[in-house]
Amino acid sequence: MNVGTAHSEVNPNTRVMNSRGIWLSYVLGIGLLHIILLSIPFVSVPVVWTLTNLIHNLVFPDQFLYKV
Repeated sequence: MNVGTAHSEVNPNTRVMNSRGIWLSYVLGIGLLHIILLSIPFVSVPVVWTLTNLIHNLVFPDQFLYKV
């Protein structure tokens, strides 16, 4: 038994986040979501930030981190 040794396989949950262009797409997706929410009339900026945060936490981790 080898205690404390790492295996050579890449974690499939992190493989997606290391692919080319994913960080730019991730930031642009959050920015686009925020701009779309800002275009809703009669919604204040603090509410839009809260909605951006809530939608991000509900949607993005499932889409990008765990569906490999």
